[in-house]
Amino acid sequence: MEIAELNRWLAERNLGGHWLQEHGPEKWKPYLWKWSEVYEALCRAGEAVPIDKSGRRTIQLKNPSLERGMTHTIHISVQLVKPGEIARAHRHVAAAIRYVLKGSDKAFTVVEGERFPMQEGDLITTPNWTWHDHYNGSGEPIIWLDGLDVRLASYLGAQFQEDFRQEQQPIEKPDSYSAKVLGHARPSWIKPSRRVPPFRYRWEETYSTLLALKQSEGDPFDGVRLEYTNPYHGGPTLTTFSCEIQLLRGGEKTKAHRHTSTTVYHAFRGKGATEIGGQTFQWDQGDLFVVPPWHSHRHENLSKDDSILFSITDRPALEVLALYREEPLE
Repeated sequence: MEIAELNRWLAERNLGGHWLQEHGPEKWKPYLWKWSEVYEALCRAGEAVPIDKSGRRTIQLKNPSLERGMTHTIHISVQLVKPGEIARAHRHVAAAIRYVLKGSDKAFTVVEGERFPMQEGDLITTPNWTWHDHYNGSGEPIIWLDGLDVRLASYLGAQFQEDFRQEQQPIEKPDSYSAKVLGHARPSWIKPSRRVPPFRYRWEETYSTLLALKQSEGDPFDGVRLEYTNPYHGGPTLTTFSCEIQLLRGGEKTKAHRHTSTTVYHAFRGKGATEIGGQTFQWDQGDLFVVPPWHSHRHENLSKDDSILFSITDRPALEVLALYREEPLE
């Protein structure tokens, strides 16, 4: 029997030979979403979609080279809550983060009975299977970036969701509870109930650290880059993915590298360009783009002022599975 004939015979029986296997990363492509289009979509949804009918009013980012979602592991959407609205309480297996794009000290995310204010630039974590709801008590719409590992959880057949018995969960902890219990000086008699607790990373603290390190050499591939670490054990932000923020100084060009992890970027401040796999994506403030696994990439700040990129990476999931690899290209 010839190989071609054998291949046909196997295919008829839903079988295949090792010699037919394709190796290497899944063939999906980088892409950039313009904030002007995302924002327009969000505004239209705000007019047409009642939050009590949908539970969450989000615009999901979809990569045209994938059947579903922005990436194969990380789900990204942008959420709008109008003045006086409540996004009802629920919980799900997927872990999530909220990166606030337009906030207020009168808007809150409540996670496991603790109220976290949502101000611009803040990062708030919602670990897996934690009750959470959102409320906008301000007079202006609130907008944030949602990042979840739901694509990974769904692929593994582990995604579940449950609604809370009421629209909002009760507030059971005092304001700034996590910041005090998980700070550098911790009460010895209080032990966190979770190794991955909910937490609010304040923008003012993050930005001051970026500025303090601005004169340092920085990372040759990412400029002045910070990782939002787990306040309990100092590891990645969440178990399956981590959040980072980087400052590119005026005119700065980074060196090229590649890695097996996927990274999603949001241009929080400034403008620049990122070369991904030989293709250049020029970004302005608010734009979002994705770097697939094992794609060479480098960043350039196209202005004289600082540019700031917020990012989400699935590197922690790959590291725990011993699948992470990184390679400098310059």
